[in-house]
Amino acid sequence: MSRYIQGENRNQLNMLPISLDDLIEGDNPVRVIDALVDSLDINALNFQYATPKDIGRKPYDPKHLLKLYIYGYFNGIRSTRKLEKECKRNIEVMWLLDNLKPDDRTISNFRQHNKKSMIEVFKQFSMLCNELGLYGKEIVAIDGSKFKANNSRRKSYTKNKVKKMLQYYEQVANKYIDLLNENDNLEDKLESYTRDEIQQKLKEAKQRIQKLTEMAEEIKKNGEISITDPDAKHMSTSNNGTDISHNVQIAVDSKNHLVVAVDVVSNPADQTQLYNMASKTIENLGLKEVDIDTKGSEKKFDKDYEEDDNKEILTVLADKGYYSGEELEKCIKDNIKTIVPKQKSANKTGEKEYLKENFIYDKEKDIYICPNGEVLANVSKPSSKDQVYRNYKTCMKCKDKDKCTTAKKGRVIKRGPYQEIYDKVDKITVENKELYKQRQMMVEHPFGTVKRNLGFTYFLTRGNENVKAESFMHFFTYNLIRVINIVGATKLIEILEAKTRAFLSLIYAYIKSRYILSNYKVISYKSGATTS
Repeated sequence: MSRYIQGENRNQLNMLPISLDDLIEGDNPVRVIDALVDSLDINALNFQYATPKDIGRKPYDPKHLLKLYIYGYFNGIRSTRKLEKECKRNIEVMWLLDNLKPDDRTISNFRQHNKKSMIEVFKQFSMLCNELGLYGKEIVAIDGSKFKANNSRRKSYTKNKVKKMLQYYEQVANKYIDLLNENDNLEDKLESYTRDEIQQKLKEAKQRIQKLTEMAEEIKKNGEISITDPDAKHMSTSNNGTDISHNVQIAVDSKNHLVVAVDVVSNPADQTQLYNMASKTIENLGLKEVDIDTKGSEKKFDKDYEEDDNKEILTVLADKGYYSGEELEKCIKDNIKTIVPKQKSANKTGEKEYLKENFIYDKEKDIYICPNGEVLANVSKPSSKDQVYRNYKTCMKCKDKDKCTTAKKGRVIKRGPYQEIYDKVDKITVENKELYKQRQMMVEHPFGTVKRNLGFTYFLTRGNENVKAESFMHFFTYNLIRVINIVGATKLIEILEAKTRAFLSLIYAYIKSRYILSNYKVISYKSGATTS
């Protein structure tokens, strides 16, 4: 007799038949995925084959393939080949797909052909979260993170890289030209190459030079070139290195740390993304309509905001990387309260007492007062973009001149066109230090979850549309996991099934009304024909 716990004989037949459904527990997350996709209007989301054709080979139902993808993201299975394997060996997937077994190509094509629809899934689920009251809709934190692109370093070209390659191929071309121009002892100098071979190699070198010259011109416009993924760029990463990456931006609501907006940009800097993400958040939460424009938006308030144009509709927390006068001004115009710490100012002398922020600006007199109480007057030209303030005579006599500046003629203070905006935001940020402390906890949790738990540290796809779809699906999955934890799997399934029943009732009522109307027309027609 064995001393270990014994399992069943795998060859033994069971008296009672067991279905796949019996093997899936009632609160299993796979049931949530099933109920969620069933509640979606696939036609409205414009999935391919949402309405199949009457002729030709039957396609897979988009709902089945969407369920498979969500299950994969939920469990950190990103490869289409691995998803294909799961269809054949994973009981949960067999149950979810009604034992269908699509191949790798079918799974891959589904993602390729439904990029925009997969983004809409995120938005549809956001609407559900809104209905359930899971958004606070008052405070959001914005941040960005760099995700490695599907593009090798060898296939990415910067200005310096192309310059070095041009120099190398020019040297190679010159070497072959010299060999061809040499008449004496030609065969010895050709290093076992014939004249025809040298001419061919010279031709190839010149073609390479021509290609690199064209690339150099393109780099002047775009900064760099990535061959495999043109939308990817060299970006600084968290480990103080650089890689070919995409900049993924998210906005996170403070109430339950749910992601409310996602975007993927090619610009490695976050400075131009504050208004972009704030406006996407407002749109997704239904707070008001925003007409996005790089020069600022025209205000299109809904009825809740018509009465008070100064009402702050959203508070945004962001780190100093988003500190841009132009972006902050757009937010202020749209009544978005921004809490963003300023970039640290520096003084070449190293004395903190004489940093720019310690010079007090008097708006009425249009002067600056230095820490020692001296006045710096405005000496700018009327056409100048930046206002310049200085007092050379007083500075030259000041005992603290060497602590204040390294300039020979004394200290100069410049006031840019956005300085009033900066001053206003700085004041708000100082007044809300405790609130700002929540930013890191709010926004870094989603990034940490998708990277560590869901395996999203790099992109599998290429091109802006594809990587956007990939990003939206990962953060949709993050939100789904959060909502399951908050609401509970069983309760969420009940909510989703109720939505499905309501949707089907609407369809039934519509079909019934069309049927009654059609019969009424037929009866009316026959009555008219009989009478006549």
